[in-house]
Amino acid sequence: MSSINFKQIQAKLSMVEFHVKSIQSDIDGRHFEDWNAEASQIWKDIFREISSMEDSDRTEALELIREQWMEYLKHFASI
Repeated sequence: MSSINFKQIQAKLSMVEFHVKSIQSDIDGRHFEDWNAEASQIWKDIFREISSMEDSDRTEALELIREQWMEYLKHFASI
C-alpha cells in the first residue's frame, strides 16, 4: 500500500476513535446523532478509498481497519 494511502487511512481511523470517545463521553446523549453521523461519514470515506485500491493493497488496508471497524459495529451498528 502506498504510504500516502496508509497515512490517510490511519488519520481517518484516529478521527473515528476521537468520535467514538466523544460519543461515549456524551452522558446525556445530546450530541450522539451528530457524532455518530460524522463517524459514519468517516467510515464511508475510508471504505471508498479502500475500494479504489488494487487487490493486494485493499487486503492490507482492510486488515489495518479490521479491529476498529468490528469494535465500532459492536457498539453502534444496532443503534
